[in-house]
Amino acid sequence: MLLSIDYGEKYIGLALASPEVSIATPYKTIIKKDSSWWQELREVILKEKISKIIIGYPLGLNSDSSEQTEKIKTFFKKCQQNFALPVFLFDERMTTKMAKKLSSVKKENHAIAASIILQDYLDRFAQN
Repeated sequence: MLLSIDYGEKYIGLALASPEVSIATPYKTIIKKDSSWWQELREVILKEKISKIIIGYPLGLNSDSSEQTEKIKTFFKKCQQNFALPVFLFDERMTTKMAKKLSSVKKENHAIAASIILQDYLDRFAQN
């Protein structure tokens, strides 16, 4: 099972996909109210038997880095250190705007954005 993460300041959106089916679906949104969100993420990884993590990498339209890009790099490194799984960064440009069009519930936007990131990843790399 593949896990996609849309990492934000207050919320972490998660989406799942089976590599055999190649269709991403929103899974859940973790609220970052305290440090317990790491444990919640770990539980999802174990429960869903995750084999690969894809993290949305926010670049500007001109491929510019931002403050959030640097935060994602730090999160990416922590995931590599904490989970014995392949972890990848994947361009997430425009996913937040697309997610907002699909849902008016702000909390849900993150899981939807994660599913868009994962579907883009699958469409690009799951083709044999």
